[in-house]
Amino acid sequence: MPAVDSADAVSAVAATLAALGRLTVHDVSPTIDADLPVWFMYEQPVITPIVRHDQGGAAVNTISLNEHTGTHVDAPFHFDASGLTMSEVPVDALLLRPYCKYDLTPDDHQPGDLIGLEHLKAAEARGNFALGHGDVAILEIGWDKHLPGGTEGRDRSWWGRNQPGLSEEACEYLADLGVCAVASDTAACDVAAVDAQMSAAHGHTSAFLPRGILIVEGLTGLARVPATGLFLALPLKIADGTGSPLRVVLLSE
Repeated sequence: MPAVDSADAVSAVAATLAALGRLTVHDVSPTIDADLPVWFMYEQPVITPIVRHDQGGAAVNTISLNEHTGTHVDAPFHFDASGLTMSEVPVDALLLRPYCKYDLTPDDHQPGDLIGLEHLKAAEARGNFALGHGDVAILEIGWDKHLPGGTEGRDRSWWGRNQPGLSEEACEYLADLGVCAVASDTAACDVAAVDAQMSAAHGHTSAFLPRGILIVEGLTGLARVPATGLFLALPLKIADGTGSPLRVVLLSE
């Protein structure tokens, strides 16, 4: 590896900090608490106070939660026995990756619907972007409106049991473009479900995870985010991990 001049390194860091300072930061992850909706197969997170300030001068909690809680990433190992576990996924897999956001809200997809290639193409035209190799494809379905407290809020259990998904053709299209990840504001990205009856999981079973393409789920607040920008998230380094909670930040000009 060629030597790096210290002055050049300092200059590069300074330029990076200056560029980042001109960007807008969008936090698109929900708060993890005991009422956070999750995929219907998983249990709610539990946050247990262990000590409080009036007891010992400090506060500490114990947290119990599934890997696939809140905004989280699925490791290839989740559905592929030979795929990378969470501790094996490169640390920079989701670090400052270009993203393109597919605004699918005009289509008003309902639980069990399949988002087709024609819907993705129409969203590309509306957003005036072309998804590139190594980018993150973000699917804005508007599903956070169904979270408790949302504009069309439902019972907590409804959100993790009902959602539209992706058609096989749509999954293959995104995979063939060479994306590094596909992200959504639903609980299970490509999986379609009606009252916990699942159909279509091509991304999990064939198009994404077995090809090393990460899946990010449970995003919120995508309506306020521009169509393009940078995706930033760091998963936990979990041994044999099938996934990890994330704090996802989107950066835009």
